[in-house]
Amino acid sequence: MNDTDSGKKRILDSAAFILSTKGLGAARLSEIAQGAGMLAPSIYHHFKSKDELVEQVMLAGIYNNTRHIVAKVEVLGAATPPVERLRAAIIAHVEFLLSGDDFSSAVARVFDDLPGEMKQRVLAAYATFDNYWRDLLTAAVPEGNDAQATVARKFLIAMLDSCPTWYRAGRLGPTQIANQAADLFLKGFLG
Repeated sequence: MNDTDSGKKRILDSAAFILSTKGLGAARLSEIAQGAGMLAPSIYHHFKSKDELVEQVMLAGIYNNTRHIVAKVEVLGAATPPVERLRAAIIAHVEFLLSGDDFSSAVARVFDDLPGEMKQRVLAAYATFDNYWRDLLTAAVPEGNDAQATVARKFLIAMLDSCPTWYRAGRLGPTQIANQAADLFLKGFLG
């Protein structure tokens, strides 16, 4: 990794942390630069604007989370029953969100506050994630069940994405919470 790539990575890491802990409105370039070990004007060597930096954090968060979930599900193989694949996705998503990944936490924290055009671009990138969940849910719905997979998907993702906002290390770990979330959803949706 060259110095330019290293600087860009430090800026992205710092921005993800600031966005995930303070939100978009409180994120200051000076604080992001300080966290990256540089002066604020140096950010402009890597990013044209704060908006470009925020968008790159959002895209990285979506990409990292999607890649993690797909890897955990696809390793099971196509012959694995759809409900087990869906359970694996739910568990992988919660565990990833609670792993301390600042990028995914930043997405969950600031998405609603993004400017309109940026939000549309981020949503376009989100389509792969959303479509993967749609396919998992559609495959898991038993015949004769009139549950709406679209509504179920929206509620499921919203429920799972809220984890970083309320989770505190303690009695239950991420895996236990992930399993409870999977049970709650699967028993209600498929029951």
